[in-house]
Amino acid sequence: MKKRAVMLISFVLLICLLSSCKLNPGQGNSANNGKKQNIEHMMETWDDRSVYSSGLISAEQETLNELSGASVYHIDLEISSTLTTLTGTETVQYTNRENQALDSIAFQLYPNQLGGKVDIANVQVNGQAANISFLEGKSAVMVALPQPLQPNESTLLKLDFSIELPTTGGGNYGLFGYIDGILVLDGFYPSIPVYDALGWHAGPLPANADTTFNDVSFYLVRVTAPSDLVIVTSGVEYDRQNKGKEQVVTFTAGPARDFYLAASPDFIRVTKTIGETTVNSYAFSDFKKGAELALNTSVEALQDFNNRYGAYPYTEFDVVSTPMQGATGIEYPGIIGINKLIYDPNESLGGAPAFVMLETTVAHEVGHQWFYNTVGNDQANEPWVDESLTQYITSMYFLDEYGQNGMDLYRESWTSRWERINKEVTPIGLPAKDYKGVGYSAIIYGRGPIFIQTLAESMGQSTFDAFMLDYAQKFQWQISSTAEFRGLAEVHCQCDLTDLFSKWIYSK
Repeated sequence: MKKRAVMLISFVLLICLLSSCKLNPGQGNSANNGKKQNIEHMMETWDDRSVYSSGLISAEQETLNELSGASVYHIDLEISSTLTTLTGTETVQYTNRENQALDSIAFQLYPNQLGGKVDIANVQVNGQAANISFLEGKSAVMVALPQPLQPNESTLLKLDFSIELPTTGGGNYGLFGYIDGILVLDGFYPSIPVYDALGWHAGPLPANADTTFNDVSFYLVRVTAPSDLVIVTSGVEYDRQNKGKEQVVTFTAGPARDFYLAASPDFIRVTKTIGETTVNSYAFSDFKKGAELALNTSVEALQDFNNRYGAYPYTEFDVVSTPMQGATGIEYPGIIGINKLIYDPNESLGGAPAFVMLETTVAHEVGHQWFYNTVGNDQANEPWVDESLTQYITSMYFLDEYGQNGMDLYRESWTSRWERINKEVTPIGLPAKDYKGVGYSAIIYGRGPIFIQTLAESMGQSTFDAFMLDYAQKFQWQISSTAEFRGLAEVHCQCDLTDLFSKWIYSK
């Protein structure tokens, strides 16, 4: 146990009771020090995964061979000098890994649902013009294939896109746009969602839920932007060229659930190293102390979760101060965004100093690197599988950092959340859209982790800890579900968990 002041945690918990502790990048770590391969050649190459190796720790290198069917995105992105418009070209190698032929492929168009606007043009399949149709509100585009794509067959899809960015947060939580001097690009590119027994998970976003439900993919992203812009992304910087007033920076990322970018000419960076991973923290210079706290918390949380759930897979991790609204943090592969208000010691939220929320929020979002990114789940239909689980493992961070008292203080926040709806016995296994008002936060972030604590007590803590490590490793880079979580738990405890799961997950 580290001997750090437990006083801070009590303030953190007070604030966390009043806010949703829910809901990335390469500028600082040019990881490939040898001669760079020709970028133009790499943008036309699909089977050579070596370009992604610098973003993975040594123990994860074999992943490049194990995920041969994962989609590969090549994106050329240009950010305008005003930082309010984007243009780009995207090519995706998509392999049908289902057991049936596909006659179309879906692309989610998140900007049309996040306060901006995206237009699509010149859509091609294997170099030939393709027919397209849009889903409700242009929330997604369906690309018709000239002939059905058979299982294990691959195809190349190419399209151009142009995007108008919002300049206020509006209804998108401040996750997408150019807001308060910070560019935040959540889901900016057309992305292929999961296809499963329910079909394509495409179309309008449900209430409450996170926006993405993706299989892991690989990303090669070349960004042309004003030269003074500090760019932070998923993955690592692979190549950089300076061209007068512009910079052309290429990033690689993967395997990863999606690709995120944040940028500002005013970002400063503080950095540390843990093992093979460089950890960077970005904020405005006025909030350097907040950036340092976010950095130190990230390092401690990565170390704690490495020990408990297996090694963090990437050679870089980034935490960025962003113009978030209505939430305190959000996770992306290899990067997290944190509400800039809680970097300011002079701000307050809910009548208490906002600055003290920083540790709780950062630890929670770091936890999502295991449960959301490496282990994926359907965040719209089974949000508890990553959110409630991440709430629980955040309590283990506080145990490791502050001992039993610290963990108990943090866990009090779960009960306080649930009490917002008078401890109503609502199932934690509902789709996100089925929770009304504060019910989503109260159940998924309050009752949900209490269920997992109850499960751990039922199984025995040491058995549960072994199960969690096995779960994180067995489902790494895959999609998990309630049924698979329960099935593996029963293997470890050699017991029948039907009654416990029925009581908490399925029924009132």
